[in-house]
Amino acid sequence: MYTVPAFRRGVAPALLGVLSVLATNLVAQGRPCPADSAAASRVCQAGADLLTAFLPAEGALVGGGNPVPGTAGAIGRFGHARITARVGFLGMTIPKANYDGTSDTVHADKQLLVPLPRFDLSLGMFSKKLPMGTVALDLLGSAVVLPTSATTRIHIDDNARTLAGMALGLGYGFRAAFVLPGSGPTVSLNVMKRDMPAVRFGDLSSGDRLSAATTLSAISARLLVGGRTSLLTLTAGAGLDLYKGEGSVTYADSAGTDSTVAVNLSTSRIMTLVNAAIDLGPLTLWGEGGFQVGKKTDLVTIFQRNDPSAGRFFGGLGAAIAF
Repeated sequence: MYTVPAFRRGVAPALLGVLSVLATNLVAQGRPCPADSAAASRVCQAGADLLTAFLPAEGALVGGGNPVPGTAGAIGRFGHARITARVGFLGMTIPKANYDGTSDTVHADKQLLVPLPRFDLSLGMFSKKLPMGTVALDLLGSAVVLPTSATTRIHIDDNARTLAGMALGLGYGFRAAFVLPGSGPTVSLNVMKRDMPAVRFGDLSSGDRLSAATTLSAISARLLVGGRTSLLTLTAGAGLDLYKGEGSVTYADSAGTDSTVAVNLSTSRIMTLVNAAIDLGPLTLWGEGGFQVGKKTDLVTIFQRNDPSAGRFFGGLGAAIAF
């Protein structure tokens, strides 16, 4: 009769033990909240699902469409710059924070048109004329300005970088533009990296059942085409946004104590945009409209009047000055 060698008899249980631990860890990573039907677990899951639905909405509001609103072109000339003041807009449905986990539906609290101010800086680096056109390169910077208490339910992390009492989200990147000769259009490739401080929804100390917060890190790529008349400049394009966030959900667990779980967030969205700008010498007035294409997102929790798989319209208005 064949017998299993002793070392195999010892190794097999050990391997099974390791695989069991790895499987447990993978389940824990995929399910940050307790996998049971208790009301407290559903509250935790609602917080994790809320962050999943919120991340691309925040990304669309923060990044918008065109990183240099109103134009597809680049300055190119070293020593020249362009400063843009922008207010972006996005509609959001704010859920009620007193959700108690007795059902799988979180009722809506209010619908808001959320404004967000942003300042953009373009610095010309170089330009060169070629037989087929002119190429130019700009370095880009961006600063999003956030009130520390956006609404009665949404707050900014107390540890966020601030300036004059306002929290800041910063970004940087570049624009490489190609201008066709004559009256041909301008084509540009734009890449931006943005980071935002943690945004928190809900406050347990105020009687809410959950508190959910996440940071935002976004990499955006845009391919733009623009043309101009004597007064009006039109720009259109599309691109891809990659979003990541480090989230956390705090809730009262089944034992009645406050528990916090970490939620790792990652997703992507296709973005489209159209800009129209009026050139008044060094001053430019512009407006933007865009659409963030939806992506199938399966959540355990149902949020009233909020489809996480749907697309979102966004817009912006502002002015720029070149010098």
